[in-house]
Amino acid sequence: MSDKRNQIEIVKLPDYGQQEPTFIVNSLCGMGQNFFDHNKSPHRHDFYAIYWIKKGRLTHIIDTQVHEVNENTLFFVAPGQVHQLDFSEKVEGYMIAFHEGFMCLTPKTETQIESGLFFNANFSSIIQVDAEQSKPLEWIVQQMFEELNDKRSAYEEAFHGLLHYFLLLSARLREASKPLTPEQHVKHNSGVFMQFRALIEKHYIDKKNVSDYAELLHVKPVLLNEISKQLSGITAGEHIRNRVILEAQRLLFNTDMTAKEIAYSLGFEDPHYFSRFFKKYTNQTPLEFKEMSAKMDKIPD
Repeated sequence: MSDKRNQIEIVKLPDYGQQEPTFIVNSLCGMGQNFFDHNKSPHRHDFYAIYWIKKGRLTHIIDTQVHEVNENTLFFVAPGQVHQLDFSEKVEGYMIAFHEGFMCLTPKTETQIESGLFFNANFSSIIQVDAEQSKPLEWIVQQMFEELNDKRSAYEEAFHGLLHYFLLLSARLREASKPLTPEQHVKHNSGVFMQFRALIEKHYIDKKNVSDYAELLHVKPVLLNEISKQLSGITAGEHIRNRVILEAQRLLFNTDMTAKEIAYSLGFEDPHYFSRFFKKYTNQTPLEFKEMSAKMDKIPD
């Protein structure tokens, strides 16, 4: 079993790239030893990452969930998610990574659907890709390599366009496997919902009421709940609670922090209230969850 730490490491994009990159693309074999060292233990990114496993298989633990990833698979990791990779055998594929600000290089409303690859009900997107679907994705990746290596004029804009196209094709593949309802295509509601999810990521420690987020979005709490229920099946309040619970589970699962320390880190003034809150929505006390996670088979060093 892997030794746990007192805190979860935050990996920054320069750890995987040269100097101060805002985006990178590389083969997994070309990522260097830092990449494999960081992935031995639970960690977070301060950037978005796309993994394309073309050959081989690996185990991916993300937010306490274990996924067996086979060849010809795409998966997506958002900033702040806690994940760990076990390369039990040699794998081939690519990693594409970028800072959030890079996607704002050219404002695009179309990126709402692509955001769903990183922010969705399960905070996880795993997409199988067949040989025919791989062809345009492979072309895009090779063009990314060319732009990044040659660094010709406006190469950042070119890379941005290629990344946008890669995400768009990936989103279409995800839609094909999980068709969206007509309501999910309503532009205004979709935009409000994605802003709401982004605000949760930014404020879940200090804002835990629907009214707080409704005020930031300039809508009424009842409308925010309706939009959330329409697009995701659960209320805005449930999204907020689920995010707090998820972070608590991440810390219980991946660190040696006590329930009291976790309570304070998540903005709870009363650790006993945090324990009651956690049990109400998980049917386990923090200690029971921690003991259960300790019994799980973890990735060996």
